Amino acid sequence: MDISKRYLIPYKGLSIGDHTFEFEVDDRFFEAFEGSEIRRGHLKVTVGLNRQSSVLTLGITIRGAVTVACDRCLDDFEMPVDYTGTLVVRFSETEADYDGEIMWVNPAEGEFSLAQYIYESIWLSLPYQKVHPLDAGGRPTCNPDMLSRFRIVSAQEFDSIAAKAEQSVGQAAEWDKLAQLKAQMEDAEKKQQ
Repeated sequence: MDISKRYLIPYKGLSIGDHTFEFEVDDRFFEAFEGSEIRRGHLKVTVGLNRQSSVLTLGITIRGAVTVACDRCLDDFEMPVDYTGTLVVRFSETEADYDGEIMWVNPAEGEFSLAQYIYESIWLSLPYQKVHPLDAGGRPTCNPDMLSRFRIVSAQEFDSIAAKAEQSVGQAAEWDKLAQLKAQMEDAEKKQQ
């Protein structure tokens, strides 16, 4: 079954005035979007539709949670979604592109799908950087094993590695480049402070 059929708004035959539609978003919804970085989710979509003779105005709220990969430790975690938006639907016999705020539909069709709009709204409501939240003590709740793999090498460890490298004849030039990179990083860190 085409997932977009589960999120249809049948506007033909609706009287002028206000109408309400409710949809559930689950894991199958995100599987239908190829390459989606959202792994799973459970959300409730409420659509308040105001029908006029030549335009539909939809007030859309999406609430729930999705599972995404942490940008810091790569483990999956659940992130809340709380989206509120407005979509205007206009009627036109000629095809026009959807621009995120206005959707054009052919009046002869009688229904349209909100699946793409719902997906984009969920995705755009997430923060740019998706990381595990901090615990009550202000510490990251990321996978500690993965975080330990990213720790910075101390100056003593670096000097020890560099000394061993200098003993190797062909690798000295490479370690010099590494030492220069380390110095650049330290300079950049000092400027940030």
